[in-house]
Amino acid sequence: MRSILFVCAMEKEGKQIAEKLNMKEVAENLFENKEENKRILITGIGKQVTAINLTQYLCNNPKPDLIINVGYAGSTDIPIGKWVNISKAYNYEWGIPEEEKYVMDVGGSQELETLDNVDIEKVECYSSESFVTETNIEGHVAFDMELHSISLICDLNKISLLALKKISDNLNLGDYYNNLNKEEVFELTSCLEFLN
Repeated sequence: MRSILFVCAMEKEGKQIAEKLNMKEVAENLFENKEENKRILITGIGKQVTAINLTQYLCNNPKPDLIINVGYAGSTDIPIGKWVNISKAYNYEWGIPEEEKYVMDVGGSQELETLDNVDIEKVECYSSESFVTETNIEGHVAFDMELHSISLICDLNKISLLALKKISDNLNLGDYYNNLNKEEVFELTSCLEFLN
């Protein structure tokens, strides 16, 4: 049986899935179902804190066969509440002299695993340290705050990575906060239906 580590940024993301998968808290921000060989790590928000906490986890625990990143993302035009399967992750930065404006291909931008399921759209994702509210990117893409760091670490450690993101807003903080109490937008356990 493959060992699976779910990685979520926020407690409210991870605890939903932990409860649905009958996981017990075994340490702070770490849940486990030993029988099914599954764990959930809650890393915190942002590329840096995610990289630190995931690296620390991998230094102190057996390497999983698969990491599944589940969480919320904004999008240029994908409908709010829709699940997407991320096919590739990029580091989203700007205003860096002598660098590309948006993409820094320094590793971690490898192809991610995707589901063989026509009911979930495959899109690319840009990871930023802050909430993206405007962009010059004209593509049909998602924006999050962790995935590129996870992708880079998986690439370095030869761990397969699958990322499922639920669209919480269309680059609008008002949308995000207005949708916080809408279960159809902020529940995450429905991602498990795609994994069966």
